[in-house]
Amino acid sequence: MAKKDEMQAAETQKEKSKRDAFMERFGQRYPDVSVDDEDAFYGRLSDEFDRIDRSDTAQKELGELLANDPRSAGFLMVMRKGGNPMEYLIEQYGDDFREALNDEEKAKEFASAFSKYAEKQAKNKELQAQAEQNMEKMLADLDVAKEEGKFTDEDADKAYTYLYGEGGLLDRLITNDITKDDWMMLMKAANYDAMQTDANARVAEARQEGEVAGRNANINTQKHKRTRTADLPSDLSQSGGVESGRRNGDPLLERLDKIVGRSRSVWED
Repeated sequence: MAKKDEMQAAETQKEKSKRDAFMERFGQRYPDVSVDDEDAFYGRLSDEFDRIDRSDTAQKELGELLANDPRSAGFLMVMRKGGNPMEYLIEQYGDDFREALNDEEKAKEFASAFSKYAEKQAKNKELQAQAEQNMEKMLADLDVAKEEGKFTDEDADKAYTYLYGEGGLLDRLITNDITKDDWMMLMKAANYDAMQTDANARVAEARQEGEVAGRNANINTQKHKRTRTADLPSDLSQSGGVESGRRNGDPLLERLDKIVGRSRSVWED
């Protein structure tokens, strides 16, 4: 019985270790996803499975291509090892090249292909020069955005890495590996101007409502003060207050004051 319990404990520990190892790898790969948030956690796993499915499909298609023409596999191996691909092509497709050069129609196709290649190279050089020129402005605009938005250097680095880092958005665009979070970010960015305009309008409206409420409260206060003063008897609204009114309004009290020689009302202490 004790041996069985030890075996069960060992199996439990083994399973737990695998789980811990997986959670550790997940946390390293997706540090921004909390495992306590089930929607975010399983959503990220679902995105990862979709990526794996797309990768498997691409590998299957590539495998079928290489199986149909083994020379294609050799060409890729030469390129991967840094060999001369043109030399390999001549070795493998020499007869095809010779026949194509001796055929008038094929020669025209070759000439057209070279023309397209030259145009592409010129376009690539133009794009490269434009990219280098734009890079300086892009980094300058990043600094301006950081200052205007009150962002930190760390925020700017994260934004740059998100776009240009290894496995970043641009890399994933090439392989169509765009996730739900990417789409959310892009849609929020697309609606930023409208959201900002709406927010500014709400702030201005709230400020105006506050100013109107303040003016109305001040008017009501002034009306209340005037109403309280108007409701008092005419003798109370003058200096002397209640005691003066009582003394001047009652002859008996005034006579008593004279008898006792007091200048104040008998009602006063």
